[in-house]
Amino acid sequence: MKKFFVFVVASFLLFGFVVCSQAQDKKVITWKMQATYPLGTTVTMHGVEWAKYINQLTNGRLKVEILPPGAMCAVGDVVTYLEKGVFDCSVTYGGFYTGLIPETDLEIGLPMGHMAWDEYWDAYWNRGLGNVIREAYAEHGIVQYPGAAGCYYHFNTNFPVKKLEDLKGKKIRALGVYGKYVQALGASAVTIPGGELYMAMKLGTIDGAIYDASGLQDVKFHEVVKYYTLPTAAQIAISMLISKKSLEKLPADLRQIVELGTRFILEDTGNRYITLTKASLAKSVNMKSVEICTLPEEELVKMRKLVSPLWNELAAKSPRMKKGVDILKQQMRDLGRPMD
Repeated sequence: MKKFFVFVVASFLLFGFVVCSQAQDKKVITWKMQATYPLGTTVTMHGVEWAKYINQLTNGRLKVEILPPGAMCAVGDVVTYLEKGVFDCSVTYGGFYTGLIPETDLEIGLPMGHMAWDEYWDAYWNRGLGNVIREAYAEHGIVQYPGAAGCYYHFNTNFPVKKLEDLKGKKIRALGVYGKYVQALGASAVTIPGGELYMAMKLGTIDGAIYDASGLQDVKFHEVVKYYTLPTAAQIAISMLISKKSLEKLPADLRQIVELGTRFILEDTGNRYITLTKASLAKSVNMKSVEICTLPEEELVKMRKLVSPLWNELAAKSPRMKKGVDILKQQMRDLGRPMD
């Protein structure tokens, strides 16, 4: 994958060099990217690396300024403000926007669904799930690209989770369909932006959070949680969202670089993300700051039975949602992990 990415980037660099050398008098364009997680975190790394590569591929003609969370709007308003053209792009998590775009539940990855990035990639690019998600965003004037997020995405808690009964009565931060996932398992769901999680745990506002293991180190979550639950609830995806209006304003050569290059840049940063997530959990355990709780198979069987109705509930929202869920159900059958 890395060699393939290098080849693709090299090809784009050559292409960018040729077209840009023929247009030295063209002005430099600056885009604004609204971050939704603290700068310096693994999530925002996607945006930092994307901005760097886009600058290189366009020979400096398209620059991207990354703004901290809340600079231009609240995290929950990113889609609305992006649709209005207040800024040009954002790296964000679809779970913040399920009320506005139901298909974002499919975008982030359904609980007990994909267990690895290659499974998500197959669903999105080969099986048609990406068409379902991108069609929904297009109605808001936004072009969406997926990137790998947490390969470990489960409970960060101040109490051990070794069986489902341990979750009863606990307050757990969870976004999108994972709020209902938490409720199905017996806990209460709370919605809190990623940047506020540390203090919420420290003050006891919540008992835990569904958050990927990269946060143990990059937001120092290991200081306020004691346990991390495995296996993962799912392989999670974040998204690069780009204003269609901003794309259309670009010169044709730059627009082609952004539209084609973004997919492959995010494949590179996605692999980095997965590596950093694994390293974050390992470091937290090795420094004896966090203990891993592993749910036994009999508990996982119970969880799948509890989660299956959530998939059906999502499918009932609209014909497009049903199409997306049907794609995922067929994939799970093919993988030997049926959810129906």
